[in-house]
Amino acid sequence: MKRKIFKGLKFLGIGFIVLIVIGMIFGGESLDKIHIDSKHLKMDVNEEKEIALIFSPEDAHLSIDDFQLNHDGIVEIKDIKDHQLIIKSLKKSGDVTLQYKDNNIKSNAITIQVVDQKALAALEKQKEEEAKEKAEQLAKEKAEEEAKQKEATKKAEEEAKQKEAAKKAEEEKQKKASEQKQNTTNTSSKTKSNTTTSTKTTQTHNETSSMVYIPKTGKKYHSNPNCSNMKNPRQVSITEAKRRHYEPCKKCYR
Repeated sequence: MKRKIFKGLKFLGIGFIVLIVIGMIFGGESLDKIHIDSKHLKMDVNEEKEIALIFSPEDAHLSIDDFQLNHDGIVEIKDIKDHQLIIKSLKKSGDVTLQYKDNNIKSNAITIQVVDQKALAALEKQKEEEAKEKAEQLAKEKAEEEAKQKEATKKAEEEAKQKEAAKKAEEEKQKKASEQKQNTTNTSSKTKSNTTTSTKTTQTHNETSSMVYIPKTGKKYHSNPNCSNMKNPRQVSITEAKRRHYEPCKKCYR
């Protein structure tokens, strides 16, 4: 019985020694501190990158399970090799925070931004095309507006010319009407004057050429020498009779 117990203890001791040796070979020393040598990392989808790790002691063993991400489905941790943390972005775009946490040991936290460069390029191209189309549309609208303004200005100028021409025509018409009226007035005045002059001339001629009879006594001149029983009346011109203040006989000049 003692022999079996001794034999068991012997195997247990050997196993403990083996475990110590394996721990010394593969486990390394305990981690004191760790730093992820980056602040902000930008990646394209489906891209793999390496991030430098600074930690002490340098032979400390690190596990990828101790690197934590605050969101899943954006980045995955692939491996740790030669003080480099190998990560790969997936198909999903977004921001994720990476940090090492193991018991009381924590690293700094870094932000990893994953973007779909192809999608961004397509979106940028679409925006450029939309901006180009908008610029072309604005240029077209501006050209149309300028054409409308030009046409409106031309129409306004033509209307102004037509109004000016109509105004001149009206002024010319009024001028001609005024001249015609003045000519008519002048002609009428001239005709009236000529008529008056002619009448006066005729009257004067008649008065000069007409002969009347004046009596020896009295102040009436007669066209009939026998009127009022005149005896031996004197024949003179009517002008002469008027000059002598003779008045026409009411019987002779009714």
